[in-house]
Amino acid sequence: MEAIRENRNERIDSIKFWLVVLVIAGHVFSQNTFKNSFLCRVSWEWIYMFHMPLFVFISGYFSHKKSNKAFIYSILKLLEPLILFQCIFLCFIYKGEKTILVIVTPQWILWYLLSLIYWRTLLQFIPSKLLQNKKTVIIITFIIGILAGFLPFNRLLSLQRTFSFLPFFFLGYYMKGKSLSRFSKYKYLCMLFLIITLIIPYYYSKYLGDLNQADPYGSIYGMYSRIFIYGISIPMSISFIILCPNRPYFSKQGRYTMQYYIYHALIVIWLVATIQKYNLPNSFVAALLYTILITLFIWLLSYLPHFEKSTNPSEFLLKKNKSEKHTQI
Repeated sequence: MEAIRENRNERIDSIKFWLVVLVIAGHVFSQNTFKNSFLCRVSWEWIYMFHMPLFVFISGYFSHKKSNKAFIYSILKLLEPLILFQCIFLCFIYKGEKTILVIVTPQWILWYLLSLIYWRTLLQFIPSKLLQNKKTVIIITFIIGILAGFLPFNRLLSLQRTFSFLPFFFLGYYMKGKSLSRFSKYKYLCMLFLIITLIIPYYYSKYLGDLNQADPYGSIYGMYSRIFIYGISIPMSISFIILCPNRPYFSKQGRYTMQYYIYHALIVIWLVATIQKYNLPNSFVAALLYTILITLFIWLLSYLPHFEKSTNPSEFLLKKNKSEKHTQI
């Protein structure tokens, strides 16, 4: 999710922006405040059928083997917001007992940062010779993702999600340098397909299983659900990519997906408390409006100086130390 400065692909940045808007919408729709809204439930399930697989795919698309120094730096850039906001969640938001298991379980949205660390570490240390066998790696990762649901991995250390989304990371990695919108002439078919897929959560919600893919299967049917989600998420992702509007102001915001991802969660928590306190509207239309307002608010924040560094406070210290050293010289 972090911004990539060099050789930015504006098309990909636009996709990242619209994906993070879906993340915001999904987290708004999933709140208990909107549990009585049938449309919120359908919308949430539709979003979760493909948006995280696609986000993981994009992360893989931007990942590559690095020098040891660059790799360590990239991991530290992810560890810093993970530890910082884990502390914020545990100290100010989480109300339960602070056991060791709770402390090492990423709170809510933070699982993605830990999983991304795992995926990039795995990519860094897999022998290049093995990585050249693309089909073998993809098949193995899909098998791992399917079988992981039978293992006692859950939200602890984000292990279940790490394994279940693993194939999408490597799919993205192997698509590096290839066009993600080569079928743009089929826009209307893609739009029709995404509309048709709404039928699944509308009528067949009970067959979708754990769309969070955060816990082991409850039964053998969980495996069938995961296989189905693997299958349907790929054409849905392709369709979404093709339909994403590509404008400079969207691509610019796509550089800040880390900040959108972190800060929207804090805003959603505050929003839910405010809705309950003042008995504000909790309909589907209201949820859509709240999603738009949260997005616009963070958009405005992005114009603040150093907004991109706000999730990595150490960068301010490093910059300060560098300037002091330069002054001394």
